[in-house]
Amino acid sequence: MESNVFSLYDLGTLIKRVLSLNFQDKIWVKAEIAGCKVVRGIAYLDLIEKEEGQSDKIIAQQSAVIWQGTLQKINGKLSEPITGFLETGREVLVLVQIDFNVRYGLKLVIDDIDPAYTLGKLFQQRQELEKLIYIEKLHEPNKRIALAPVIQKIAVLSNDQAAGYHDFVHQLTENAMNYAFSLTLFPISLQGTLVEETVLNQLKEILKSKYTFDVVLILRGGGSKLDLAGFDSIHICRAISSFPIKIITGIGHEVDETLSDIVAGISLKTPTAVAEYLLYHNQTFETSIQQMVLKINDIAKYKVQQAKLRILRFQHELSLRPMRVIDKTNTKLENIQKYLPNLVDNRLKKEKVKLSYLDRLISLVNIPSTLKRGFSITKILPDNKPLNDGLIANMEIETIWEKGSFKSIIINK
Repeated sequence: MESNVFSLYDLGTLIKRVLSLNFQDKIWVKAEIAGCKVVRGIAYLDLIEKEEGQSDKIIAQQSAVIWQGTLQKINGKLSEPITGFLETGREVLVLVQIDFNVRYGLKLVIDDIDPAYTLGKLFQQRQELEKLIYIEKLHEPNKRIALAPVIQKIAVLSNDQAAGYHDFVHQLTENAMNYAFSLTLFPISLQGTLVEETVLNQLKEILKSKYTFDVVLILRGGGSKLDLAGFDSIHICRAISSFPIKIITGIGHEVDETLSDIVAGISLKTPTAVAEYLLYHNQTFETSIQQMVLKINDIAKYKVQQAKLRILRFQHELSLRPMRVIDKTNTKLENIQKYLPNLVDNRLKKEKVKLSYLDRLISLVNIPSTLKRGFSITKILPDNKPLNDGLIANMEIETIWEKGSFKSIIINK
């Protein structure tokens, strides 16, 4: 029994010998970084592997180290500081030497890192998330939110230590038009694993703020694709898409585009480009007001000019009207003077003809003419009343005819 018992040291020595014989050369290992800290130029990492399809279940874990000289060598070939590259949650492909110490156990000594593998993984993940954005139509809602005609109250998600933020503030506030803006900074982490958490928390803070903001800006400035990877979060994209205020991003450089840019209401390349856009937006409104004022002035001038012309025409017509009335009256008087004698003469002739007719008519109906035509006149005596007053017996009457007259007594009626 005792022959099969190893001391702890002997077991450790055996393990070291087996590892030395089987892993004499360095090998490439792919893993996910669970943690990383740099102390006195040495990087200490925790590497893990999760079960496929179950992102939270860890099936392997191992400590690793990058010595100071190696760290400097790797840092020299990366496009960004290695401390930014070695972020928690990032998948890496590392060249390691397996080192086993009888006392301290197994560790992986990292000799090199393949950044292309990490970038490829990020690109693959980004493509999958971008497809999801279009499937969920996250790229549409925030773009439909209209900007206020004038932007003044601005919420800024950035960091006061970032050069891009200060460039933005300088560009915006030192403008030639003397436009004033109210800026409220909501600090966020601009790279690494805290980007998602800080952005989501600060978007919530904006909604709880006592101020009503005209627009929300997410500003970062330039950086490598790995630096900007935090803004490829699907959770950030969903938050931006559903946000009730217009969001403008200025996260990268000219060639950079994050998933946050895709879902934002307006995506611009840099913080200074965002500042220029805001100035242009407000200047466009001011220009429209100035044009409106000029148009109103032109219309007012035209109306005044037309009114003056009408007044001048009225004045001219009023000055001519008395002369026209006088001329018309004079013409009328001249016509009267010219035609009055003829009118009077004609009128007199007409009246003479009328009188002559009446005279003939009268001559026909007088008593002598009537008697000549064979008529007689009978009167009641003694008062010479007309006969039509009624006749009675013994009444004395007088009958007048052309040759004379005679008296009679009515014997019987």
